[in-house]
Amino acid sequence: MDKNTYYQTVKNMAVEKVLNQYCSDSDPSRPALKKLLEDLLDWFMLSERQIYLLKNENDKGNGFYDRKLGTPMGNLDISVPRTCTGDFRPHILPEPYKRVDESYTDLLMSLVVNGYSESSLLNTLKSLNLPYSDDELNKIKDDLKSELDLFKQRELPESVFALLIDAYHCEIKDGSKVRKAACYIVLGIDMEGKKDIFGLYTFFGKENRADWNKVFEDLINRGLKQVLVVVSDDFPGIIETVKVVYPYADHQLCFVHL
Repeated sequence: MDKNTYYQTVKNMAVEKVLNQYCSDSDPSRPALKKLLEDLLDWFMLSERQIYLLKNENDKGNGFYDRKLGTPMGNLDISVPRTCTGDFRPHILPEPYKRVDESYTDLLMSLVVNGYSESSLLNTLKSLNLPYSDDELNKIKDDLKSELDLFKQRELPESVFALLIDAYHCEIKDGSKVRKAACYIVLGIDMEGKKDIFGLYTFFGKENRADWNKVFEDLINRGLKQVLVVVSDDFPGIIETVKVVYPYADHQLCFVHL
């Protein structure tokens, strides 16, 4: 086997491994959106524990325990913060044994898409009817805003193994109007297989190539120069943009769209 054939064989095996691990038909959920919701719940619950500990000075944090939260999007792997007494339970989690439906995941995503506006984010938090004061809701809002802003600012690695990209379509209240919007989510997988959200971008209007150009321009400006595999849906705007910005990447459709 010559070097080119060997390289292509190894690369194809690696691509197949990524698709099987993150986009398998046994787990039809969107991997980028799933990872985002997992991170969002982890931040939210940690902020809730900080509020609890301020009110309960005799209790202390006691690490985390891992659990799965079943949703229509698949199982979310979350880390629930604990306290020494065991009296703390995050209010953002559904009641025990209560079935989670799409309204719950839509509610979580509303926190993300409204994150572009502090007032909209705060109003969304208030709509959750959580048992917190205005000051405490403001603290949660500031914590979430800080974490969401990190995705827009932090430096990215120069080379990664794969990008899994997706667009979440929704409606956002803009003043007195309700406008259609798309939240673009980019999940990166580095050369060691670690996955992380590389970017979040919310644009009003339908998904289009111009907005995807802005997304990839931002990724490049923050340091991402080389990508081996890009996994996405079959939207023509993404396909054409990937050819331009990462011409040597293999562009694969996720199994849902295949």
